[in-house]
Amino acid sequence: MNGLRGFFETFGVLRASMVIIVIGLIIAAPFQGDPSSSANGWELVRGVIAPTLFAVMVFVLPLDFTMTKVFMSDRGESEKRRLRIVARTEGLLFVLMFAAWSPMLMGLVRAANL
Repeated sequence: MNGLRGFFETFGVLRASMVIIVIGLIIAAPFQGDPSSSANGWELVRGVIAPTLFAVMVFVLPLDFTMTKVFMSDRGESEKRRLRIVARTEGLLFVLMFAAWSPMLMGLVRAANL
């Protein structure tokens, strides 16, 4: 992988966009805000948009991971190698994203008394 061009060739445009969004969510997790007090600007991103994207990515990443594994079954060796890189990266990003947002999830669980 040689720079940005190699990144997009390995992942494709849609997967690369998803990876960039997930990395942004991992970075934004410590700054998660209160959704009730956010009306505009950065507070809207911290309190509403980032948590919503997190919830979406919790479902999208495992789905794409599964589909990547399915596509690996009938591909050539070079394509399998590329898809293996994609699957490992998505798996790692999923774990990191979940770990980064776990304080918010634990707060929701505590608030619901589960």
